[in-house]
Amino acid sequence: MSSVAPSTPYDLRFQLLDVPVRVHPFFWLVTAILGWQDGDIGRVAIWMACVFASIVVHEMGHALMGKRFGGSPSIVLYGLGGLCYSGTERTPWQRFAVILAGPGAGLLLLLLTLVVTSLATGMTPGDHLEFMKLVVGVTPDMGTLVEAGRKLPGRNAGEFYFDLLQINLYWTLVNLLPIWPLDGGQATQVVWSKVDPNHGVRRSHILSLLTAGVLALLLGVRSGNLFLAVFMGYFAFLNFQMLQSMHEMRAFGQRDDDWWRQ
Repeated sequence: MSSVAPSTPYDLRFQLLDVPVRVHPFFWLVTAILGWQDGDIGRVAIWMACVFASIVVHEMGHALMGKRFGGSPSIVLYGLGGLCYSGTERTPWQRFAVILAGPGAGLLLLLLTLVVTSLATGMTPGDHLEFMKLVVGVTPDMGTLVEAGRKLPGRNAGEFYFDLLQINLYWTLVNLLPIWPLDGGQATQVVWSKVDPNHGVRRSHILSLLTAGVLALLLGVRSGNLFLAVFMGYFAFLNFQMLQSMHEMRAFGQRDDDWWRQ
């Protein structure tokens, strides 16, 4: 993990459920940039708190499942998100469980957010559904949405609610796409490598390349979402590089069917 985010004297370090966590300074910088809106420092602070809590919960999902299999996991939060390393999964299916435990923890946090908000404000499942439609880009019922928003006690509460909803619903769904190195892409790789031990890993990278490439084009042309378009384009490039590297490895007689042990 040091190659991803080298240690600095300014890292925040703490233990959570016996799992060491390190937060690189760039995590705060990138998160603040993503949440910057009209110089509203309070709004940015709420966004950063929600991102921090959500990513820690996500990575703790990976970590606790890794501990279940006898690992000694550690977590680092850096510029583009988080990384959990345990390195002790002995079978591909243990690896599969560790991978999906992260998104699972995020969905549990989403459920907790909905339950707590309902208990505190009286919002109904239908109210939450309209906000979730808004988050994923589906047109909501504006009347229901406005009425639901009025139930939230103040602007700050509404921002906490919406940010947690956006991060733990939208980001979790994106993270489950079959694109390596997202969790969905890694899980797809585990399954495909079991079905086709000789070619599964290579084919999973081909699927990742095509999926990320198509999404980059659609997002860039149709939605105008430049950030996500560049994000997906970057993943397409990463998978192209992996395919090139695997081609060179096979030229020297090396195999990749035991990738999960590396």
